[in-house]
Amino acid sequence: MPNTKTRIAIVGAGVAGLVVARHITSKLDTYSLTVFEQNDQIGGTWVYTDETHFNKHGLPVHSSMYKNLRTNFPKEVMQIPEFPFKDDDSMSYIHHSAIKQYILDYAGHFNLYPYIKLNTLVKHVEPEVLTNGQTLWALTHVDLNTKAETTKTYDAVMVCSGHYTVGHIPHIPGIESFHGDHIHSHQYRIPEVYAGKKVCILGASWSGIDIALEVAQYADKVYLSHNSEPIDLSMFVNIEQRVGVASIQGDLFTFLDDSSAEMDSFIYCTGYKFTYPFISAKVEIRTDDNHVEPIYKHLVHMDHTNLFFVDLLDFVIPFPLFHIQAQYILGILEGRIQLPSPQQMHEEYESEKKSLLDQGIPIRQINKLKDRQWAYYDEIAAAVNVPSFPPVMRKITNHVNEMRETNITEYKNYKYRIIDSENFSVSYKSC
Repeated sequence: MPNTKTRIAIVGAGVAGLVVARHITSKLDTYSLTVFEQNDQIGGTWVYTDETHFNKHGLPVHSSMYKNLRTNFPKEVMQIPEFPFKDDDSMSYIHHSAIKQYILDYAGHFNLYPYIKLNTLVKHVEPEVLTNGQTLWALTHVDLNTKAETTKTYDAVMVCSGHYTVGHIPHIPGIESFHGDHIHSHQYRIPEVYAGKKVCILGASWSGIDIALEVAQYADKVYLSHNSEPIDLSMFVNIEQRVGVASIQGDLFTFLDDSSAEMDSFIYCTGYKFTYPFISAKVEIRTDDNHVEPIYKHLVHMDHTNLFFVDLLDFVIPFPLFHIQAQYILGILEGRIQLPSPQQMHEEYESEKKSLLDQGIPIRQINKLKDRQWAYYDEIAAAVNVPSFPPVMRKITNHVNEMRETNITEYKNYKYRIIDSENFSVSYKSC
């Protein structure tokens, strides 16, 4: 890095981008920072909008937030370690608007707004290799109000653009013949529009189940189609579980077990794609099968170690994870963490990937850490010598998972309170 301040660009002012920005701005004698945000406010996917396809600038709507969404983790676990939620007696599983306010408060508390360019689209990020072998980054951005384009050079780029914007829609034979409405969960906002209808929801991860429970309050019938273990939804007489959709002919859906039913509406809850249209073709990025490569420790591009990708992981506790990842990134930039050579990183990664595949974890599941998350937190925290998650976080998460499996419709009624780093209390509160 040059002797002057290290110039850093962050793409995206969602939670990941803001947490990284907070740690960079704590060292303004070392770094200069610009955060680029294409929307007119910060918050990323937590910014609700009634729009479902394109925003006022003609860009795809970024947020997948639906109107009634409450968090699927308690706020006591979600909070950023140095910025706890206000201590009150509210529910642990809070409405998305409360998360947005928390994000706004965080940005205000750490004075991040002066470094953020709103309504600014990152159009292109191009590597420039100097004669000494150092890679710089030419970043071209567009002011969406004036349409003016500007290109500036940065020493490091952090990609924090999220991955809940471009829905993955699997092709189902015959979908072209379906007469009803069909959307991805990215476009879902309210359940009332399904009143009296027969609705097929494909996918039973968190959003699929959550949307099914909402829609069932208005729809005549909901078919929750998935290939996972059956879920106890016996309290909903109008929800029927079926295996995956095999084909569609007109309004008739045929499932993989050869059963069939007529539908009025179809919602894909089938996950999202990782997309980086602004990254130069000179940078190798593979996103096949919902997995991003070649990225070391789910953070660092193996061939360009001053290019970082934050928020690649699922089935983790994201906000406090970003807090650790941000410090890991600065550890690399400041030379406190010595990365292996690119060849060694590739070899280590391929060895880890083979081990996961041998355990029966497919490529598309590698970024879904689940029980692997705790070892990951500990590893990157230890590498940069900062605290990892306290044991109470894992204990609450285990309790959440247990309650969710016990009663999927009421697990969000539990109220948690952290007593100390090891212990918590929990009580049941009806909504």
